[in-house]
Amino acid sequence: MSTRSEKYIRDVAIQSDGTPCAFIGRNAPTQYINRQHQYYAKRTQKFIHERAKYSSDFVQAFVQGICPNDFYKYVSTYIRLSDIASLSATSTKNIDDVKVILFADEKIDYFPVGAKLETMGSTWLCTNPSNISSVHGKAVVQRCNAAYCLYDYYGNIVTEPIVVEKRLMSGNDNATPQTLVLMDGYFNVTCQLNEYTSRLGQSKRIILGSKAYHITGFTDFIQEFTGDYNSVHILQFTVRIEEPTVDDDLENHIENGRNYSFTATIDGAEKLTVGTQATLEATFVKNGVAVPATAKYPQTWIWSSSDETIATVDASGTVTAKSAGNVQIKAVLEECERVSATVELVVEEAQTKPYITFNGVVPSVITQYSSATFGAAYYENGVLSDDVKVEWSFSGADEGAYLTVVNGNTITLTCLRSDGTPLTVKASYGDVENSVKIRLEAY
Repeated sequence: MSTRSEKYIRDVAIQSDGTPCAFIGRNAPTQYINRQHQYYAKRTQKFIHERAKYSSDFVQAFVQGICPNDFYKYVSTYIRLSDIASLSATSTKNIDDVKVILFADEKIDYFPVGAKLETMGSTWLCTNPSNISSVHGKAVVQRCNAAYCLYDYYGNIVTEPIVVEKRLMSGNDNATPQTLVLMDGYFNVTCQLNEYTSRLGQSKRIILGSKAYHITGFTDFIQEFTGDYNSVHILQFTVRIEEPTVDDDLENHIENGRNYSFTATIDGAEKLTVGTQATLEATFVKNGVAVPATAKYPQTWIWSSSDETIATVDASGTVTAKSAGNVQIKAVLEECERVSATVELVVEEAQTKPYITFNGVVPSVITQYSSATFGAAYYENGVLSDDVKVEWSFSGADEGAYLTVVNGNTITLTCLRSDGTPLTVKASYGDVENSVKIRLEAY
């Protein structure tokens, strides 16, 4: 090696104070602290990174795995998407399904196994990176040629890209060859291990196209760094064809999909008088069970009115009656627009006769050990009478099925057990009264 070449290498590998510069401005993880920077002369590096944009295979891509603190975060960058020259005409892989990528950005010299990138209309999976042996960031990636479909928490259909290859079966289940019909239906699957694909370890089934497949050889333990389960980002398994069940949703390609339901209900007043307000409450119902919002899974409802000249509704579900007529109030779950509910509201002209109206959210159902609080208000000549105290009475359901706490014109009801007869709650003042029926249901 000439003295001049040694100088070029030394300029790249060593800082002026003599310390290695392997991690200066680069994205390699802390586990690579032992690695010195690969020996490329500065002029060679400059040529690679500055001339990449003139290649015919230079593309923009959205890439995971290159942010040290967030594996799943997508970042926009530029890469070369090059053919693998070693693929022969007899190879089982298509040339356009397996590529070598090279990062144009010199700060990216690390791309982990299991990371995905999106470009050229497809999602690609890193299956063979060259993080240790390569002198710059590159890896072998495979085009995801199929998808695993499932519902997320809110009911959105998630499409998780996977790589499917036809292979001989490999398995670890208890099925014996004597009981299997060895059809032309065995495939190896490789995909990213994440919150969605990890469910396959429990379901052991997947819908691909119009067929159902049984999962075996589930391998979710291949570590990038020995002993570090946080570095497991690749999942591999074998699938074999089997008969779908009546619960499989073949249209949306979701295993057992017909057993899932994501709906909503709206509780509150069904009738208003012009000039009055009422608050409606939307509830997310998942698989037939009401699901409250949590910090991890919030719920944001988008409210709308079919005719704002009759009634308007704000972001909190409070309806203001404007003019007489019928109007539909709709609530759509922002986290999944497929989930919505609609209620028809009747708006009547202001009454000159005294009347009582309920305010707050009056539920149609109270489940066991749950409570609901709402109030009643007395109006005379269309004006609220604040000094009037209404009287409460209850009928229908057995007295042992519920508990009441009355606080002036506000009442709190608690369901203790179910009752076949709805509870009728009546608010009255003199000869003026109003009532509502509420079902009491146990789990």
